[in-house]
Amino acid sequence: MSLSLTGIHKSFPGENGAPPLKVLAGLDCAVEAGRLVSVVGPSGCGKTTLLRIIAGLEPADRGRVLWQGAALAGPSRRVGMVFQQYALLPWRSTLGNIELGLEMAGLERDQRRAAAREYVEAFGLAGFEHSFPHQLSGGMQQRVAIARTLILKPELVLMDEPFGSLDSQTRDAMQEFLLSLWQQRQDTIVFVTHNVDEAVFLSDEILVLSRRPARVLARLEVPQARPRDRTSPASNDLRRQILSLLKQEQVGLV
Repeated sequence: MSLSLTGIHKSFPGENGAPPLKVLAGLDCAVEAGRLVSVVGPSGCGKTTLLRIIAGLEPADRGRVLWQGAALAGPSRRVGMVFQQYALLPWRSTLGNIELGLEMAGLERDQRRAAAREYVEAFGLAGFEHSFPHQLSGGMQQRVAIARTLILKPELVLMDEPFGSLDSQTRDAMQEFLLSLWQQRQDTIVFVTHNVDEAVFLSDEILVLSRRPARVLARLEVPQARPRDRTSPASNDLRRQILSLLKQEQVGLV
């Protein structure tokens, strides 16, 4: 296993004298290298908090996060994160946004610009390298955000609902684009989504979290080979299984 989480607890202080809000309660999970694993769960169960803990952006109260056997206790270049909001700098062009991380790492201008141009080509952004974010479609902006993360060559990629704000057709296209990238690069990806269809289409494995305070309710392998038919009987069966688990959590029956 490359990513291992053991006994992860996280609470946030209550407001106006209220007791602490328990978000994660002894969560354990492991992800094998080179796999694309989705995380689904009821709204507010702590999926984003979990990613932030893995990324070192949020400390856990207790527990350990290991990557390749070494503790992840803070932000690391070994881990990249793609957020739901594109967070592109509006005054920087496509090239300028993609090369931002390399610039912050101190890479010479010519080197980082050459690397960014390669990503522009690979991500289907040729002709828009000098465009600013407001001149790009939502799907193109998200491609820039993903390129900005992947150009740093992280070993582990965390994605927090990256396609949530896109329309249905663009979302489907971005899912296909992500799969093509992943199959070329074989990154390890942990992908948070509220969309069960998306999880079934993309993933090798799906982690279903319980309601808050979250634990791993189920680990489900996705047996279908790729490319997948979104409406196949196997996909529909798995979708129904996940939706049933989530429905039970939402009404408090589990």
